[in-house]
This record gives sequence, structure tokens and C-alpha cells, in this order.
Amino acid sequence: MKKKIIAGVLAIACSLSLMGCDANVSDKFKGLIGDKSSSPITVTIIDHPVEAKQDGQVLATGNYAEVILSEDSAKTFPNLNSSLEEYSNNWREGCENTVAEYGGYALNDEDNVEGKYVDETTFELVRADSRLFTLLGSSYYSSGGAHPNHYNFSLNLDVTTGHVINLSEVVNNKDKLVDAIRNKVYEKYPENKEEIENYYICECATDEDPFKTMMDDNTYTWTLTDEGLHIYFSPYEIASYAAGEMDVVVTEDDLPGFIQDAFKQKSHQDISALLTTEKADVTTVEPSEYNYDEYDEENDRGVSIENPTWKRYVSDKAKPAAAKHITLTETSKETTDWLSTEVWAEKNGFELPFLSYGDGNYYYAPGNGGEYGYEFTTIFLYDYEVNDLLHTYDLAELCNGPDQEENEYSATTQYVRWAKAMDGVLYVSLGHNGYASEEPWSNYMVAIDMSTDKVLWRSEPLVSNASNFQIVDDTIICGYGFTEEPDYLYLLDKNTGEKVDQIKLVTGPEQIEVRDDTLYVATYNTAYTYKINR
Repeated sequence: MKKKIIAGVLAIACSLSLMGCDANVSDKFKGLIGDKSSSPITVTIIDHPVEAKQDGQVLATGNYAEVILSEDSAKTFPNLNSSLEEYSNNWREGCENTVAEYGGYALNDEDNVEGKYVDETTFELVRADSRLFTLLGSSYYSSGGAHPNHYNFSLNLDVTTGHVINLSEVVNNKDKLVDAIRNKVYEKYPENKEEIENYYICECATDEDPFKTMMDDNTYTWTLTDEGLHIYFSPYEIASYAAGEMDVVVTEDDLPGFIQDAFKQKSHQDISALLTTEKADVTTVEPSEYNYDEYDEENDRGVSIENPTWKRYVSDKAKPAAAKHITLTETSKETTDWLSTEVWAEKNGFELPFLSYGDGNYYYAPGNGGEYGYEFTTIFLYDYEVNDLLHTYDLAELCNGPDQEENEYSATTQYVRWAKAMDGVLYVSLGHNGYASEEPWSNYMVAIDMSTDKVLWRSEPLVSNASNFQIVDDTIICGYGFTEEPDYLYLLDKNTGEKVDQIKLVTGPEQIEVRDDTLYVATYNTAYTYKINR
């Protein structure tokens, strides 16, 4: 429910922004302000607490803000007033619905404790002058998961039109600003630099620059005052949850002339003289009816795949090993200091491997992304043509335990890297993002019988941590490598997972592709091609 609410608010913001982006902002508003420039904008922010309650017991709590212009300010800036009324109504509706839904969760939670189900949002008035009306929001919500979630967001409205103003409309040189923001973050948070540089690669298997992407997509949380441009980063935006929130300020001293003159705040504004805060009485909502059993049945949350063992395993239901396997003959090898997989893929006409993909028979979609957003342990298989959900596999136990043999759990967080269904068998690459020393029983290939939902075989560990794998005839082509660890391409028997060949690589494989009788392999610094001998 929370994601739907956020999406709805963002949709309103985007629609308002589009309505107001038909011309250069500096030119568009010349002559429109008139004597309004001297009119103070006075504001009241009312905090509305909400609770879901049943039989005298408070099950979930939350709050939302109502932002109200004074009568004089509303008359002077009617479009701004109308926009704030619309936002306030959406915040009210969203909070009341979420708290009601969380109340339903709590009714079905035997371990419910105070503060487990919460949806709280607070606002700070940052700027209210003739050019910009700015609110900085902070949201905290907990839906009973491993940890609460929190994020910041900003609302920058043009006071004349009431439309959202994007950061790209305010600055003169986006590219230089992106560099300045990046440098400021690395300067202030040097301990997070390496993680930030690798975060998008780990999550999306791309070489995108998160700072540039956020500028292009207009997703920065920002405020602009006489002190400079404040940028706020919430968990998961440019780094993991563990990295925490980050914020930086870019000033004119850092980047002279980067803000358009029309938006510069020439002097400090006394917000306390413009703002009144109030607290409303508690609004009580009925908890939503929520039945876990009914939800499971209607939405097919899927079957949990048991973990027989962490060791090499072959079920008695597995087919015998194939009589023949392919072999590979190296035909080219190009080594550089660093190979961009994105450039390599584009050059050869390949798509970058994302776990959400279609192969003509099935469409594969991941679920349950774990703490860092990419540690998927659920796989949904849809019919490729009609988009009907056919299978849902919960692989959390298979990834992380316990196993049935010794009741042991994985020492690290393992997740699904890639999946491919063929001839009634789902083949999956499972592993973790780290050294083998952290968990030597990891980075497997596993085969699951789709008719019995049982594991047919588990390969040896440390054979598959590339972004994908390929299946050619009766052979699975996968690969493993990591810093200061052996780097190999592996050929496995499709029926038993047995290792039938291994080929040394310069560095660890990142993407594996097949076209006709040629195998293409991209590693950290080397591009290979092989002839496939059938």
C-alpha cells in the first residue's frame, strides 16, 4: 500500500510539473509577479495524528500534514493555494488508508508490539517567497518487516502557477552540477565512496552514474536557500540502507553562477515569522480486514522449495548424465584495463541481463529483494504470450537455509542471480555478492523439477556468479570468479549438474551469450569468443 501512495503523490507532482514546463522558467514568469513580490506568504501546518483501533486497542498509528495558506496569501496566490489543498487531501487519504491497512496486519500478528506498524510524515517549511514555495518532507514507516523505512522528499512549487519546479529548470549547467554533487558526497562521506560507485552495478547490472541518472530523471530531493543548493539522499537511492542518509550543500563558491538568477534567494528568510504549527485531534480509522490465508490462496504466493543440503546433491529423480556435451574452442581474446559490459553488449547486439526478462516461452520476474533491494529470493514465471502467472517459487530456504541434512543456515545472504526454465525444469543460479571466504557454500547452479517442486540437483559451489548463464543442448555454460580468486568458465551436465569441463579466464565472467555456434564471454577486463563444438 505504501508504494502505491508514494507513486500517487509523485504522479500528481509530475503532472503538475509537465503543465508548467513549456518554456524557460526565467522568461516565462517575467512580468507575472508584479506587486506580489512584496506580499509575504504566511502558512499554517497542521499535524493530524491517525490511529487504527479496535476494542480499545491501538493497532497502528500515523500522521499526515495539512498545509494551509493564510486568507490573504490564498487570495494573492490562488494557484499555489489550490495545489496545496490537493496535496493535503492526498496526504490525508494516503495516511488513513495505510494506517487502516497496517491495522489489519496487526490483527493477524501474534507478535505485534507498540510501534511495529507506523506511517509518519512530517514537513519543514524551507522557503516561501515570490519565486519558490518549498517543503522538505520526512517519511518514516514500518509495516512489520526486518527494519523500518525512512526517506526524505521535497516539494518545490512555483508560487504563481502552483506547478512543481524541477531542479533541471533551476540550474544553468546540469553536467557541472552533477560533478559538483558527486564530489561533495565523496568529500563528506569517503567511507561510502566505493559502495556508491558499485551500487547501481550490483543492483541493475549497468554502468549508470547514479548522480547523472537522478538529474536526468528529476528525482533529486532538493531545497534552495541563501546558503546554497541542499541535496538529500535517502537510503537505497545511491547506496544501501546501511549507508544511511546523506546530505550535501553546493554553494556559489563551489560552482559560480550555477543557479539561475531568478531563483536565487538573495538574503536569509525568517521562516519562524511566516509559519504557524498546530496539532489536530486524533482521527480513528477501522483496521482493514486482512486474512493471510485468503491472500495466499488468491494471489498464489507460491511454493517454498526445500533445501536438501549445501553439498553437491543429485536426486534419484534426476535423469542420467547426458552421453555427449559441447566443447569450446577459443577463437578470440581482447584484453584491456577494464571492459565496459554495456559497451561490449551494444557492440555485439546483446541486451544486458536483467532478471526481469522474457525468453519467448516465459516471462521471469523477481520478488522479495532483501535489505539491499537486489537480493531476490522469489521468482514469478508468466506465460509469455498471455501474461498469465503460471508459477511462483519461493527460494528463500534454498538460498539461505536451513538445509534438511544438518539444519544449517548460510553465513551470508544468498539470492537468485538468473533463472531459465526448459523442458519442465527450472535452472537457477544462486549466490552472494562477496568473497568465497565469507561463505564457501555458495554460488551454485540448481535444477528444480517444475512438476514436483523438488530439487533435482545442486552443483558444486563456486561455479556460477556471472550475471547469467546459457544452456546449449545438454550443457549448461556458467562461470565464477572474484577478486584474488580463481576465474573459470564451467560446463555442467544439464541433467545432473556434474562439472564436465572448466576453462581458465583472465578475470571473472560477467555476461555470457550465445549466437549460432559462437559463445561470447565478457569478463572484468577481457572479451572472449569461442567456437561451440557440438
